[in-house]
Amino acid sequence: MSYESKEELEPLNPRTLEPYLFVSVVLILFLLTIPPHPLSQNDPAFEWHLPYSNIRDGFISKEEAREKLKELEILLKGSYLKTTNVEQRDRLYFPLKGYGPTAIGGKEGSGYQIQDYDFFDGNQHQGHPGHDIFIHDKNQDGIDEGAGKPVEVIAAVPGIVVSINLNWKPSSPIRGGNYLWIYDPIKSRYYYYAHLHEVFAKVGQTMSKGEPLGTVGRTGVKAYPKKSPTHLHFAVHQSVDGYPKPINPYRDLIKGDWN
Repeated sequence: MSYESKEELEPLNPRTLEPYLFVSVVLILFLLTIPPHPLSQNDPAFEWHLPYSNIRDGFISKEEAREKLKELEILLKGSYLKTTNVEQRDRLYFPLKGYGPTAIGGKEGSGYQIQDYDFFDGNQHQGHPGHDIFIHDKNQDGIDEGAGKPVEVIAAVPGIVVSINLNWKPSSPIRGGNYLWIYDPIKSRYYYYAHLHEVFAKVGQTMSKGEPLGTVGRTGVKAYPKKSPTHLHFAVHQSVDGYPKPINPYRDLIKGDWN
């Protein structure tokens, strides 16, 4: 004896399924537009970015941070040499497109001051371990007065992007604003580009010398106020057994290539 009713035996009307089919198609299309995460948790560049953020914000001890960076340097070197052809490193590219050494602030590199500076002091560090490179921007809109467009920041040397900061707001205490760190595994040096407006590169990306990194901006605690002319802060750190120590790049900048 069957207990199935006539209603249960009737086929489904396709029209009743149309709303559900539409929602399903939209959901599938949305999922297909989500790009996969470009880095895995095992990527050494991604792993460098995380402890650096903790160093910057004072959430990690100097000893722990140094050991972590020392360990990651080995992985960064190995990863780079496996996937990248070694480029010429004898001369720097001047890090601002269309500019040269005359744009460097101070007198003969006097802006470089490292009194009591320590990389592991993060956002609370002392001194000024780099050079400010100024653009022609009297009205402070980030547009070069002569070219009529933003000034590109370019990679002074080839290397791996190991940390970036994006979407800086005036309420943020981060001194560098929108910044980018690149590690050169051949010379064991870290290159720092700060106060950017746009950042084109991503963590883990391998950059060639002269490749665009972003544009000059006015982001950062000291670069944002009106009293500060628009500039790029450029610094170089030599890694000594896992300890990034600042070195003065002034001579390399004035002898480098520019256009």
